[in-house]
Amino acid sequence: MVLGSVFCVAAVAIGVYIVRLLAAAFSQSFGGVFERAAFQRCGTRCARGDELLEKGDHVGAMQAFADAFFLRPVRRDPDLLSDVANYNTGLLSRLLTIADELGKGRARLLSLARTDRLLSERLGIQLDYFRASKREDYEKLREIERRLRENQTQVRTAITRLIEEIRSSEEKVMYH
Repeated sequence: MVLGSVFCVAAVAIGVYIVRLLAAAFSQSFGGVFERAAFQRCGTRCARGDELLEKGDHVGAMQAFADAFFLRPVRRDPDLLSDVANYNTGLLSRLLTIADELGKGRARLLSLARTDRLLSERLGIQLDYFRASKREDYEKLREIERRLRENQTQVRTAITRLIEEIRSSEEKVMYH
């Protein structure tokens, strides 16, 4: 009876160990695939914004672009970071183009610089994440995860303000 219990506990421990090894291998092999898929979904939203912009629907395009920013943490694929940075910069450029069209060049976009700064800061935080990950500094990783969440909230707020500034520049031009 005791020997059977010992074998049972040993079998469970070995089973848990094997499952953890398989999960780690799966995550290492395919984790980047899920990040890339999420990034591609944002690209689809951006393409929808481009279509709306072509049709002259500036308000719809602005909202599509605002929703298309990729702000998820990148944990598995460091090569994705430069693609994300370029992509988010492209979205800011599209919003600036809309602001120019709606505001006839008179728009004051104070949130544009803030949004750009926060996105640059986010890239730096992500690079810190990969450095800490290589060193297996788990305490630092938790701190960086917190900073990424905080930055994501700040970027979302800055994007919302930017959209509001673009809309208000349109209203000012229309009333004059």
